[in-house]
Amino acid sequence: MVLAVLTLSVGQDAGATPPKRRTHTVVMEGTRFQPETISAKPGDTIVWVNKDLFPHSATSAAGKFDSSVIAVGASWKFTAKTKGDFDYTCIFHPTMKGRLRVQ
Repeated sequence: MVLAVLTLSVGQDAGATPPKRRTHTVVMEGTRFQPETISAKPGDTIVWVNKDLFPHSATSAAGKFDSSVIAVGASWKFTAKTKGDFDYTCIFHPTMKGRLRVQ
């Protein structure tokens, strides 16, 4: 009986909860990414939503992600996996710049 109780208590990790996954939104509007810098954790999802009058993209300078064309009124999702700072731009509007910070 004591052995069974010890096995059960060892098998349970008291207080451990799985990390909460969040969804972050970046709006493309006025030929800008809003917010320009987004902070996320590994496993979080980032959604870029194009509310502008033109197609856009979210293209990482380091090649970590590339949305391709995000049409007007459309969106694109990316799940962050690797920690780091990832600068990105719109391939159609190079003055549109953003940063994804995964920590």
